[in-house]
Amino acid sequence: MKHILALCAATTLALPAFAEQPVTINFAAEIDGKAFSCTETYDNLGSTDASVKGTDYRMFVSAPALIRTDGTLQPIALEQDGKWQVDDTALLDFEDGTAGCNGTGNADMNTSLRGTVPEGEYQGLAFNIAVPFEKNHGDPTLAPAPLNATGMFWNWRGGYRFVRIDMVPTDKAENGPKGWFLHLGSTMCKAASKTEAPSACANPNNLSVTFAEFDPVSNLVVIDPAPVVAEADLRINAADTSPGCMSFPGDADCVTVMEKLGMAYEDIPAGPQQLVSVR
Repeated sequence: MKHILALCAATTLALPAFAEQPVTINFAAEIDGKAFSCTETYDNLGSTDASVKGTDYRMFVSAPALIRTDGTLQPIALEQDGKWQVDDTALLDFEDGTAGCNGTGNADMNTSLRGTVPEGEYQGLAFNIAVPFEKNHGDPTLAPAPLNATGMFWNWRGGYRFVRIDMVPTDKAENGPKGWFLHLGSTMCKAASKTEAPSACANPNNLSVTFAEFDPVSNLVVIDPAPVVAEADLRINAADTSPGCMSFPGDADCVTVMEKLGMAYEDIPAGPQQLVSVR
């Protein structure tokens, strides 16, 4: 679908061809096709048809761009709002701090990217689910918003959680986990300590998303972890590992998950990412 971002005729006559056009990219958070809510229960998830409640749902998006009809990328200049967007990075926050989300969240929410592009003809969308490396490793208490969201941070060495989707099984197995968490972030980062920035990460785990056809006026970007955890048992947790899958090597709970996030994991090759789609 081609979408021409254009000002009205009267305005176009008065402005140069390189005039900027506002653009908003709207996102929707779901679990198995149902809108995410901190008060909702979601049934029939994973390999054992588990029931879960969501307790957090946030993610970082960076380097958003529209795709021109010639296939080249036009970066979206994000509005520098002092809260959700800084430089080319934004935090999407779908939880409202109620019910099960009151432990980690708050009432403020953000479900869109807002910025400008030059007037032109565009047909697609691209972005990364990641925090750029140069911003990913530092002290979040000194960082500008939204990078000061400490609940999205591991440590200086590991950096931020790019994705944080926390689920709590309501029908967990005996001695099962208190929660099953899907956290995507960089791992195997080389640094002298957890409070020092690394020189590199063996597993950057940056998820690049591209949709060849996308109309900002009529399309939504939909996030849904249900396909990602389809082969995972959300009622149990692998012994001596973090709850759920937090991207770290050696976690049996990640074996069927990371490939569905489009990431290679140990000796398992990356598959098509199944977290993000367009509606």
